[in-house]
Amino acid sequence: MSKFLKKNCIKVTISLLLVILVLCGVLFYCKFSKKVNIPEKLTRDKYHSLVSVLGKPNYLEIDSRNNMKSATWMSPLDNFNDFGKYGGADFIKIHGKPSKKYHPHPANVFLILGKYINVPEHLFGPLKYASETINIEQLFVPQKYSDKYYNTGIKDVALLTGSCASVTISAITVQFAMDMIQKYKRDTEKSLELYETFRKEYDRRIDDFLCGRGITDPIEWFSYEYFKEGKTAFLGENICGPRPVLENFTHYPECEKEMGGLSVDEFCKPPREHKCC
Repeated sequence: MSKFLKKNCIKVTISLLLVILVLCGVLFYCKFSKKVNIPEKLTRDKYHSLVSVLGKPNYLEIDSRNNMKSATWMSPLDNFNDFGKYGGADFIKIHGKPSKKYHPHPANVFLILGKYINVPEHLFGPLKYASETINIEQLFVPQKYSDKYYNTGIKDVALLTGSCASVTISAITVQFAMDMIQKYKRDTEKSLELYETFRKEYDRRIDDFLCGRGITDPIEWFSYEYFKEGKTAFLGENICGPRPVLENFTHYPECEKEMGGLSVDEFCKPPREHKCC
């Protein structure tokens, strides 16, 4: 083969390799640079709200069509260095497609908030009976705690989570569990006796929030304002009875539409002259 042909072959080979590399780059870009697709408006709006507060999620799970299955904000378990990094929580996860719950009120469920805390085993049953939205993950915890359990059998922390469509209600759920643990952690001979006690207390706290009374038990580690959520909600008089009269609460029926779902505090900032304030 002549030198001329050899040079041409080398040039053609190099050109082909460059074309292949460019095509691979284009395919890679097309696959991974697309915006995440979230078909459900409810979860899509909440996802973008969380991103505006927390930044991009640490973990993003998508299907073959680039639809979001879930997004999670949490520290890597093998590189965990602090508690409460995500607005007071250790774990926040949003599912792309909502599920449903029945108790204490039927609702969509797609958001999970959790904290690493010590959960005494005799309270597992009462906590789970209080609400199906409460879950306790004992194994997938920061590595130093899972290693300690593996070597000694001692479980220092579990990931205790609450689920709802609201960060605030999920936080109320987790705080309920923390309060019950603090109150009953030494009552190791009690378990079945606590089932109804826990359920009634959980129902009261959720009803307080969903029936216009707000967060009636303090949550020192959480701020609804940080997550751009309202300080209360109202399910309607059919469920809650007459709406409670709160300080600065408007009674103009047209204000609900004018305020567009905002709380009085949010709508009236800064001090605003308006009949709804």
